[in-house]
Amino acid sequence: MVGFQMLSIAILIELISALSVLSSHAQSYAITHVSVIPMDRERILADQTVLIQDGIISWLGPAAKATIPKESVLVDGAGKYVLPGLMDMHMHFFYEQGLDKKFLRDEASLMLSKGITTTRIMCGDPEYLKLKEQINNLLIPGPELFVVSPQLVGKWTFSIKLFGNVADTPSEGASLVKRFKEEGYDEIKLTFYLKPEVYDAIIATAAELNIKVTGHVGPAIKLSRALAARQQIEHLDEFIETLLPDTTYNHGISVSGTGIWQKNTAWKTIPFMDESRIPMLVKQVRKAGIFVTPTNYFLITCFAKGQTDEEIKTSPDYAYIPSFLKADREKGRNRFWQNPPPESDRKRYIDLRFKMTKALYDGGIKLMAGSDGPEWYLAQGFSLHNELEMFVRAGLSPFAALETATINPARYLGIDKRTGTIQVGKEADLLLLERNPLEDIRNTTAIKGIFNEKVWYDEKTVKRMEEAAKVIGLQ
Repeated sequence: MVGFQMLSIAILIELISALSVLSSHAQSYAITHVSVIPMDRERILADQTVLIQDGIISWLGPAAKATIPKESVLVDGAGKYVLPGLMDMHMHFFYEQGLDKKFLRDEASLMLSKGITTTRIMCGDPEYLKLKEQINNLLIPGPELFVVSPQLVGKWTFSIKLFGNVADTPSEGASLVKRFKEEGYDEIKLTFYLKPEVYDAIIATAAELNIKVTGHVGPAIKLSRALAARQQIEHLDEFIETLLPDTTYNHGISVSGTGIWQKNTAWKTIPFMDESRIPMLVKQVRKAGIFVTPTNYFLITCFAKGQTDEEIKTSPDYAYIPSFLKADREKGRNRFWQNPPPESDRKRYIDLRFKMTKALYDGGIKLMAGSDGPEWYLAQGFSLHNELEMFVRAGLSPFAALETATINPARYLGIDKRTGTIQVGKEADLLLLERNPLEDIRNTTAIKGIFNEKVWYDEKTVKRMEEAAKVIGLQ
């Protein structure tokens, strides 16, 4: 453990030193003879040179026509592909689960090492706002952070610690929205057990203050109310419930949210789902004009497909799960999988999630990649690439899957004028890949280098960042 901690500190000192130099002395870079996937539309620009000055793309065009400034650092892109940096719109920190805050920088560098240059942290805390400021000031390496508020929940009656705030009355809900807006959070996060009147007060106050509302849709709220409020919805919450013929099946409550754990009640509604109702669902979502984050990999892998002990322990994520959390993870896994729902229902659940995802995409709804890492045995960064693969398995093309982690999140966050595509004048948040992700979405993992916040991280540095972050798993 001591060895890993020393390695982590040494690498961070090295990176912070480099960041300090770059923040005061801008450098020019030239990625030469590279294939560019600009993500403005489905195409590849072959044999290009990309010039970068002070973190901004200053020129992009055929390599034969490039005039490269003498002081430029040359990056050989021959045979490689450059793609906009990836965005994960649903991530957390282990800090919420008890890991010391001193490891937040390790978690941030792990995210960046996997190609995530922008992320939305979905359960806020003042420590995250401090981390965001450090990253913005180039004091430590990490993705650009958008931090939502601490979660707002209804009356909390559970023994486990609440990492958030209770809003049990309309006045409490409105007051918390005002407070979180003043404290600098980017959005308001909702989870469960909110009363309809409290929900309405939160939505109204957020509208007055011009701050977005995101998160779960509890069964007391229902999808229709959330769509009317134009809340940004995570996990397809309450989508699957709209496929029930009426409310007589378990009172309309199925496997969204905490219902996923209810093996003897909620899961029994799966055979009654009517997929012919999906077009009506798509029409309702399109009318609301919201962005949707399915989070398919987490929900399908952990609750429908399942993983063997060997699959879990040989996955690259496993080394990054803090040791003190592994027993708790196993306890939760056993609780569900010692007597799981019937295989036929679990396969039907997967099929319906994929069909809803594809229908939403075909219907023009903007989808966003959100992995919910680190949940169960998922670690930040790794899980985003798995989520992209799930979009392809649902029937989207690799290009469409990449949209969910580039231009779509950029539009939602309101930063598409400066990032999300590769264009002159935009920030150089870029991934250099060894293989073409439009041929195989899994090629997003073949990272040869990363540009982020004016800094070029070559393959060796990326690997060292990833290795150093294993200190998290030793806690």
